[in-house]
Order: sequence, then structure tokens, then C-alpha cells
Amino acid sequence: MGRLLAFLLGVAGAVLGSQGPGFTLQYMQNLEGRIDELRPIVEEFDGNIAQYGYTRDQAMSECRTAAGLLDALCKTYVTAVQRYELLVAHKEQLDASTETVRPLVLARSFIPDVAESVRGEFKPAVPVTTDGLIYAGGGFALLWGGGSFLFGLLGAMFGGGRRYA
Repeated sequence: MGRLLAFLLGVAGAVLGSQGPGFTLQYMQNLEGRIDELRPIVEEFDGNIAQYGYTRDQAMSECRTAAGLLDALCKTYVTAVQRYELLVAHKEQLDASTETVRPLVLARSFIPDVAESVRGEFKPAVPVTTDGLIYAGGGFALLWGGGSFLFGLLGAMFGGGRRYA
């Protein structure tokens, strides 16, 4: 019985693991869309501050210490610029990874609101890419191996190793 359950866990792991590359692709598309939404705001900010001889870092520093009306005007730009820089750096990190490693990089460094947005719209699909098959095999091996170990251990602890003729 333990072997069957371990095999079924392995199949579940294969199905789950195979979705990693597809989820990662949708995540990156969502990320790119968010960057595209912020880009005009950041470009407007950069253009406005350049007229006064400021760099982005100088303007951001001055905005952080602003008071009154200037603080109110800066707050939106500071938030948009910081978010833009975070998203761009994250996308660069993902782009620098190979397609096979990218789901692992994403698992370690995802941005929660982006991942939640993708999760809400994600539709599992049958993997037909090499990466999908690799992750399916990895998911199978991980859960089948873990299940086999666990059921073997439980069997040994509770006498499941006895065989009756």
C-alpha cells in the first residue's frame, strides 16, 4: 500500500512540478506589464528633474526629506520610482537565469502581489517543453522519493514489514 501511495504522490508531484515553467512565463509577462505601466510615470519624473539638473538619486533623496506640499507631490513619484526599480531589477534577475533554472529563481525571489495576481489567473496546462518535462520529472522524484521514505519508515515503525503467506 505504501508503494502505491508513494507512486501517487510522485504523479501528483509530476503534475505540480510540470507547471513551474508555465507559471514562471505568465509571472514574467505580468511583471513586464507592470513595468510598462510605471515606465511613463518614471520617464516623466526623470524628464522633469533633468530640467533642474537633478539625477534620479538626488531628486529621490530630496523628496524623502521634503515637507508640506512638496512632500505630497513627491510621495507619488517616490513610490512609483521605487516600485519601478524593484520590478525592473527583479525582471533582470529572472532574465539572467536560464529557462530551466528560472522557476527556481522565482520560487526564491517572487514578489507576492505579482505572484498572487498570476495565481488567480493561471490555468494549468500539459507541459510539452523540455523544461516542463524536467520539472515534471523533478516533482515526481521529489514526492515519490519522499513518500517512499516516509511510508517505509512508518512501515518499519508499526510492523508493516511483516509478510503473511
